[in-house]
This record gives sequence, C-alpha cells and structure tokens, in this order.
Amino acid sequence: MDYEVFYGKLSQWFKAKKIRLILLKFIYKAFPNFVLVTYPLLLGYLIFMRDSRLLRCITVPLGVFITLSLIRKYLNFQRPYEKYNITPLFAKSTKGNSFPSRHTACAAVISMVILYLYIPVGIAYLVISAFIALSRICGGVHFPKDVIVGYLYAVVLGAVFLFIL
Repeated sequence: MDYEVFYGKLSQWFKAKKIRLILLKFIYKAFPNFVLVTYPLLLGYLIFMRDSRLLRCITVPLGVFITLSLIRKYLNFQRPYEKYNITPLFAKSTKGNSFPSRHTACAAVISMVILYLYIPVGIAYLVISAFIALSRICGGVHFPKDVIVGYLYAVVLGAVFLFIL
C-alpha cells in the first residue's frame, strides 16, 4: 500500500467538507479527554463506595500504560508524517514512539475497566475507543497497525487481568 496516496486521499476527503474536518477534530480531541476525565471520577466513586475492585481498576490500566510506554520507547517507530511526505490534519510534532498507539491503548484499557464494572457502558466505551483509534489514523499521526496493536494489547491484557485472573 502506498501510504502517501492513502493519507493524501483520506485528508482530502476530510478537507473537502468542513463539517467532516470539524467532526474528526472533535473526535480526535474530545473523545480521549472524555475518557480521561471519566476514569478518575470512576475511581473516586469506587473509593467512596469502598468497592473491593478498586485496586484492580487502578493496577491494570497502570500496568498497560507502563508496559506499552516501555515497548514504544524501545521500538521507537516513526510516525506517518515522519516516514512519508504527508502533513497531519492536526498539528503534531512528536517524533517516533508511534507503535503502539498509547491514546488508543489507554482508552481501550479504561473501557475494559468500565466493562468489568458495568457491561453496557463498557461496550459503549469500547466503541468510543475505536473512534479514538480511527481518528488517530485519519489525522495522520498513526499507522493502522499502531492503533490496532494498541487496541488489542489493552483489550487482551484488560480481559486477562480483569476477568480471568
């Protein structure tokens, strides 16, 4: 696949209609912030309720965040705008650390925590996490493999450490 052509066509599609670009920017910025804000609120609720699941709801996302950060720092893969002649739709100057996507993984593991606590809301959060992943690709800051691996890494580890062990 020619990534320059792929991202060129993708960015042109979003630029062709202002509403598309506005919607993408909203998803790109607001969805991760929404997940990030609701997670400490959820932890606060668990503390208030003296819920025995609190420790697991803290340690699993923390473990995913730390291990994923170490993996991406070690691998230090280039981002699409570094490797190819493309301009991301939203200003981004980060170099390297593209694989796996930490935004995607963090959103997905928080979604798994919510799924662990309340299945219907957790499913909705997993969908939100998928939109976060797509926005990272459409924005030109991650390759598809970056977000797929980040999402799967978080979901698998979340499932194992929240539901199985």
